[in-house]
Amino acid sequence: MGTKRRLGTAVLATGLALAGMTATAPTAAAATCPADRLCLSEYYDLNTIHATIASTKACVSIAGLGPYDFEFGIASYRNNLPVKAAVYSKMSYGYKYDGTIQPGGASSNTYGNFGLSGLICTGGATP
Repeated sequence: MGTKRRLGTAVLATGLALAGMTATAPTAAAATCPADRLCLSEYYDLNTIHATIASTKACVSIAGLGPYDFEFGIASYRNNLPVKAAVYSKMSYGYKYDGTIQPGGASSNTYGNFGLSGLICTGGATP
C-alpha cells in the first residue's frame, strides 16, 4: 500500500470517527414538564417552558405570557393533563379554533400559527 493510499485511508477513518462523535453528541434536553400540567413554549424543542396550565376545565389566555406574548404561536408543547386541550388563535373578530392537544400529547415543532396570542381551553370548556 502506497504512502498516499495509507494517508487517504487514515484521513477517511479520522473523518468517520469525528462524524460519529458529532452524530452521537447529546442534544439540549427538553425542559421538565410537571406531571399534572400542560406546558407550552414559544421555542421549538420545549427547551424553555413559557406557560403551564393546571386547570382541567377552563379557558386560559396565553396572550401576555412568554417573551413574545405567544404572538407567533405555540412552537412546542407537552400535555400531562388527563384532558384534551383545544387551542384557539386570537383574531380581530374573536377566536379561531386551531386544533386539539390530546392527553399525553407532545410536539417539539408545531410549525407555527398555532395558538397565536390566543386561548387554551381544557376539558371541553369553550371561549
